[in-house]
Amino acid sequence: MDRRVAIKNLALVLGGATLFPKDMLAGSSNLIQLKNVKITLAQEKLLAEVAETIIPKTTSLGAKDMGLHLFVLLMLDDCYNKQDQQQFTEGLKQFAALAAKTSAKPFALWPQAQREALLLTFENGKAGTSELNAFYRITKDKTVQGYTQSKYFMTKKVVYELIPSRYNVDVPVKTNNTAVKHG
Repeated sequence: MDRRVAIKNLALVLGGATLFPKDMLAGSSNLIQLKNVKITLAQEKLLAEVAETIIPKTTSLGAKDMGLHLFVLLMLDDCYNKQDQQQFTEGLKQFAALAAKTSAKPFALWPQAQREALLLTFENGKAGTSELNAFYRITKDKTVQGYTQSKYFMTKKVVYELIPSRYNVDVPVKTNNTAVKHG
């Protein structure tokens, strides 16, 4: 190998390494930087799994594919007050503890039915603490909102038709014999 090429390649690698923060290269930082909410990478991954349980990948994209957990975090950071943000982060911690207490496996490795069963216990808002219910409510609301307002959903699932839309002339008509015979 030519020494000049080797030195040039080494300079490129070192220059590239200095441009990126070390956490980003190691994969130990969050995908999104938030101003008000502080969560760890493990909590972000758990939130991604919860969102994937709410909208799983089938023939269509799932929540993880669409990055809806990042939408949840962004909405929480920008649009909720301090008390709701604290309830969410506390509920996320309690959810992680509950998942660890329920099974030895991490939540991500649970079967889909088991994950759904755990989330359905929060559906009526009577199971768990108020923080846990607030976490589930915000996560579900923002996951569904993010999915239904995404470009994927609006272009692939709900195809937009310009007004005036189709004119269907072949509609069966009910024959109601309401005529009254006189005499």
